[in-house]
Amino acid sequence: MLALLVWLTAAQTSEQATCAFDTAPPESCTVAFTVRTDGTTELRAKAIKGEHQAVFIGRRQSGWWAGTLDGAEAMGYELNRGNVTFATRALDRTFQYYTAGHEHGSY
Repeated sequence: MLALLVWLTAAQTSEQATCAFDTAPPESCTVAFTVRTDGTTELRAKAIKGEHQAVFIGRRQSGWWAGTLDGAEAMGYELNRGNVTFATRALDRTFQYYTAGHEHGSY
């Protein structure tokens, strides 16, 4: 029973999205979310074509995210549902994803 609970807690969901990795033009990607047993969320984004990818691990609070982006301290902000932008503290790495219909906002 405990194994099932751990599996359900760490279950992964993924969806199609559009991603902008650093200053590259937006491209089709998949984003996968895993909620870890410690309460953090792991977001993995990978371009469908090409080699771009990003990993954010952190926590969400009222539209803000705090954690790491590819291992460096980072923050994120939900522009609206389905559209989130992340940047490292040093601002040397950025990443944005949005799902269908959420590029310009939708609530």
